[in-house]
Parts: sequence; structure tokens; C-alpha cells
Amino acid sequence: MRKGCAGAALTCAALVAVAACGSGGSGGSGSAGAFKPGGSMAGGGPAHGAASSGTSLTMPPFGRNAHVVMTGWMPSDAGQARAVLVDKDYELAYLYAEYTSGQDDSWTAYVTPTMQTEVRSALSQQDITSESFTGTIRFFDMSVLPDPTVRGDLDVSACFDNAQSSNTNRRTGRAIPGNIPADQHFYRYTDQLTKDGSGDWKVTSDLPPIYYPRARECKP
Repeated sequence: MRKGCAGAALTCAALVAVAACGSGGSGGSGSAGAFKPGGSMAGGGPAHGAASSGTSLTMPPFGRNAHVVMTGWMPSDAGQARAVLVDKDYELAYLYAEYTSGQDDSWTAYVTPTMQTEVRSALSQQDITSESFTGTIRFFDMSVLPDPTVRGDLDVSACFDNAQSSNTNRRTGRAIPGNIPADQHFYRYTDQLTKDGSGDWKVTSDLPPIYYPRARECKP
């Protein structure tokens, strides 16, 4: 979900994270409400249902009708690498929350309390709770930099491509026609991460997305 489109639905929200606001390529003929643990995933990493141990990517158990391609890029700096892994896990967990129509809450392991309140509010919207998605979503061209305003925080950004995904009705599994501009399926997001009292990285906020063609690097 990002500021332009929230999640598997086309909701505009104050809080934004990853979205499958798609009218694109793959429609779902089966019921998207029949969630199938252990489904097919792409992107490198085992499928787990629990929060990440901090050493390997946590892939949620999407059904076979949904595929997520997560970049394998990691920075060489060990501290930054831990933050990047948390951000990847958060983005995947948020997508899974959307896939399950707001039912799954594994994303809470990766965010600060304030962010948790905002995300929970966004996931409670009717067009999240009544929809799911199918198709393929890609993350690529990831990077990490020190946050320019908060000392010690890090900004993780990546390109997001949901052009080959479709929103679906949770009850029927049928694709829902989209009405957003085609270029808004491609954008760069940035999440800000901070260390909590235990020294663990948590997502504390995100910036407005930058859509193609401004983010020219984000359209394949």
C-alpha cells in the first residue's frame, strides 16, 4: 500500500505500505478467500508463517494464485543488512495481510507501536476486508541510506511492480476491474526504520511513493 493506492484495494489512506492495486495481467478464477498455506512463492527464502528470526527472509504462505518476487539484494554492512531484512519481511507480511483481507497480523512484529496503530486502521478499511489479490508482484532495485533527518535511522527503498496482479472479490475470487493509470503500477517506496529499546530494527514510517515516470528506474 502506498499513498496512491492502499493494498489489494484502491483505497487512499494517510498511512501507506505495499499494495496490490492492480487491474493488470493475471485474473483469479478460483476463490481468493480459500487461502492455501505453503503456496508457490518466488524470490529466495523459505516459506514461514512466523516472524523472522533476523537471519533469513520470512515468506508468508500465499496460495498458488499469488506470487511475490523479492529482490535478493543485501548491503555488505551487517547493521544495514539487518534493517533491510526487517523491511523485506514487513513488506511481505503486509502483502499477506492484504491477501488475507486484513486477517493476518504477522506484520506487527516489524513495526513500531505508532506505525502499528496506523497500519491496523488502514487494514480495517472495507475495501481491504472484502478483497484479496492474485498474480505476480515484484520488488527490485533496493537500496539503503542513512535517514537525513533522524540520526541513526535508515531509509530502505525499492521499486514495486504490481502490473501483473489483480484485485479479487474475497467471496467469489473474481477479478475486480481497476481504474488507476497504468503507470501507477510502478513506483519507488521508502520505509524509515529505527532501533527500538532492544536494539531491533522496526519500520517507523514511510514516505510518499514516487511513481513512474518520475521513478524511471521502476518500470521494467
